[in-house]
Amino acid sequence: MRHETKQLLRNIFIGLGTFVLIGLVLYGVWHGTRLPQLTIDQVVVSGGETISHTAIADDVAVLLEGEYLQFVPRTFAWTYPQAEIILKLNEVERLKDPQLQRDGTTLNVTLSEYKPAALWCADATEPDCVFVDETGYGFTAAPPLSGGAFVRYVQIGQPVVADEHFTTADDFVLLQDLVDRLGQADLPVRQVELDQARDVFVYLAGGGELKVSLLISPADTLDNLQTVLATEQYRHLEPGKFVYIDLRFGNKVFVSEFGTPIEEVAEVEEGTDITADIDLEQEVEVEAAASVEAAE
Repeated sequence: MRHETKQLLRNIFIGLGTFVLIGLVLYGVWHGTRLPQLTIDQVVVSGGETISHTAIADDVAVLLEGEYLQFVPRTFAWTYPQAEIILKLNEVERLKDPQLQRDGTTLNVTLSEYKPAALWCADATEPDCVFVDETGYGFTAAPPLSGGAFVRYVQIGQPVVADEHFTTADDFVLLQDLVDRLGQADLPVRQVELDQARDVFVYLAGGGELKVSLLISPADTLDNLQTVLATEQYRHLEPGKFVYIDLRFGNKVFVSEFGTPIEEVAEVEEGTDITADIDLEQEVEVEAAASVEAAE
């Protein structure tokens, strides 16, 4: 037999062997990926009290339909579309941090959800608001609400944006702490406005405004306020009976009962009572520029 013939036959055998080997591999993959013990046949959803488990299970089931390259089933336990499922679940309003875990042929979907802690609104008059969670993250649009179940937060000069935070996590903790402390002091808050200088304008449910600064701790701010309200001169003040109390300047507190241009100024010092017997107009006049502006 000629050498060329032998080489041709050898190539033919190698080609046939390779073809048979590939065929066997494909046959094994085809049948192996369809073994019942390796096929996801059930989706179980837990968690997320207000989220429809049936709807979530249906969404996941749709993503498990079909095959990769028309060959490997998407229900194959080792290659099921985990990333696609997570991406789809993250599109569901109120849902956060979905977790997937396969237990044999069962795919367990564990949900948690955002819980509204307050409202982030464009301003006091517009119904354009989103719910925010305890970190200040705006997670979904809120329906028009007229009650006082949720404190309204407003970023002065800034729009409302879903899927973003109202402010930094640290500042939102301070705001929530301030709101909680005021509520415990029987001064429930209706609305909180924050500006770029970290000045905060707190509107009480019964009327009246507190001007505070995040540069001063909520505990110190409340101590100064309670010191003012404990004095004989201001003991009658309660929500609805003053225009504003300005607490942004530490132990110097500006009180406006009737909205007149000349404000009453009270010194708050540790261990002493407030000094109320002051020539008010002169006091405002000799204050630094910041204090003059606060009094106008």
